[in-house]
Amino acid sequence: MNRSIFRVVVAAAAAVLVASSALAHHGAASIYDMGKETTIKATVTEYAWTNPHVELGISPSGGTATELLLELGSPPNIRNRGWTSRTVKAGDVVTVTFHPGLRGQKIGVVIKLVTAEGKELHA
Repeated sequence: MNRSIFRVVVAAAAAVLVASSALAHHGAASIYDMGKETTIKATVTEYAWTNPHVELGISPSGGTATELLLELGSPPNIRNRGWTSRTVKAGDVVTVTFHPGLRGQKIGVVIKLVTAEGKELHA
């Protein structure tokens, strides 16, 4: 195979790999209504401090079952904003503001959270 054909094949393969990895990570606007903010008081049902995103399960009705699953940034990113792996725990009552999921999905992305003690944290 001559060098110019080899270069074209390598360049095409690299372009496919870069494009596929860029598409693998979702954009927030494709699953959340970024033009809408919802604020509710809810009980924490779960708090998972894990990569790639920290997750917060809440129950607006005060139950123990997760009714909404909210996403935050990665642990290093939100740690820089004052969050820790112990910021909240199951049973805590919080006020959370988030962008809700599109099409009625029971998901969202956190904008800010206020703990029962009044500590305000931004995501």
